[in-house]
Amino acid sequence: MSTMTRILLAEDDEISQEIVKQVLSVLDDLEVTVVTDGREALMACMSRKFDLLIVDRNMPLISGDRLIKQIRASKNLNSDTPIILCSANTAEELKDMGVSCPADLHISKPINVGQFLVSAKALLA
Repeated sequence: MSTMTRILLAEDDEISQEIVKQVLSVLDDLEVTVVTDGREALMACMSRKFDLLIVDRNMPLISGDRLIKQIRASKNLNSDTPIILCSANTAEELKDMGVSCPADLHISKPINVGQFLVSAKALLA
């Protein structure tokens, strides 16, 4: 008997939500919880354990990089959960803008489906 893999997808764009959910649908026993702003994501992380967090950088109320810093700094259920930060900017561009973020992985949008799936599987392993 396998256990359910729980993923939190924090993404305000409906098209991006559908793309990520479609890519992840190849994984077995998956439950994806979708939230549309940083505050919802933070509340979800405080109340429920996830196996992977996928966070968009540009979200309403709390940005993705601020959200990840708060999750990592607070001792909550998900402070050690693997996190993928998705952004229209590359990791190098974010660094040049002075954005630092303790995510496990940064993926640029539009996502490379193969790379995204391999990365998600690796972080879940």
